[in-house]
Amino acid sequence: MRVAYDRKCRKLKRLDERGAEANKVDSTRNIIRSLSTKIRISIQVVDKISVTINKIRDEELWPLLNELIEGLNRMWKCMLECHHSQCQVIKEAKSLGSIGSGKKLSDDHLKATLQLEHELISWTIRFSSWIGAQKGYVRALNNWLLKCLHYEPEVTDDGIAPFSPSRVGAPPIFVICNQWSQVMDRISEREVVDSMRIFAMSIFQLWEQDKSEMHQRMMANKDLERKARNLDREDQKLHKEIQAMDKKIVLVSGDGNSLSVAGHVYQSDTSNTSLQGSLQRIFDAMERFSSESSKAYEELLERVKERIAQDHERVM
Repeated sequence: MRVAYDRKCRKLKRLDERGAEANKVDSTRNIIRSLSTKIRISIQVVDKISVTINKIRDEELWPLLNELIEGLNRMWKCMLECHHSQCQVIKEAKSLGSIGSGKKLSDDHLKATLQLEHELISWTIRFSSWIGAQKGYVRALNNWLLKCLHYEPEVTDDGIAPFSPSRVGAPPIFVICNQWSQVMDRISEREVVDSMRIFAMSIFQLWEQDKSEMHQRMMANKDLERKARNLDREDQKLHKEIQAMDKKIVLVSGDGNSLSVAGHVYQSDTSNTSLQGSLQRIFDAMERFSSESSKAYEELLERVKERIAQDHERVM
């Protein structure tokens, strides 16, 4: 409409300059008046919608985000306690059993190793996706809010000042979500994902060794050739799952270097001690990640309480 309005205004100006017939001038002027009225009404509608959005944002979304932050704070505290207990249990455990050495190879053993590998791959993908979803949500929310701010970069003697919603007097939701987004960007789940992947690849290496041994036994017996082919199919499935896991990790993390540990995995030891150590490293990394997340949400919750207190003081 604005483009059409400007075009008609230019046309009216040309008609006036050429001394065009009165009926043409009046017709163009009437169209301009009609477009002007429509534009004015549209602006009023947009203003009302904007006011409604702002009201919903400040009166409904803001309290819900407070509850979400409080809930995530409680969750990470609970997660920290759980992972701390897991660390203690795995440290006190003497052995993971016969998974790595001194085992009697059997179909049941192969099935158990295969199932464990599937679960580890799924665990790695789900954890990476879960954390990625949290970060993506906060990032998207913050970016949406920032679009609502009319911000002019402040140039100082030291260069352009860092952007801060509080500096431009933005409502609390803008300030907290911006801080939340920065916090989420600082916390890295890479150590956890790497340790999970190392353990999964160690179990995969164990599966490869056992499968190869079982395969040789089966090929010596024609009656077991079908089972040997089934093992090969399962092996191909595992390869595809691992490739899918790696792609997912890179996609979620956005970091092509996130699989830097991969080259060292196939040289890993699959003894009981090594497997137990790998599992312990997962829970150690989980505990550190949970601790960092818990502290971050505790600090964020303090910022929320400070902003709410400041708002109450202004009202009073």
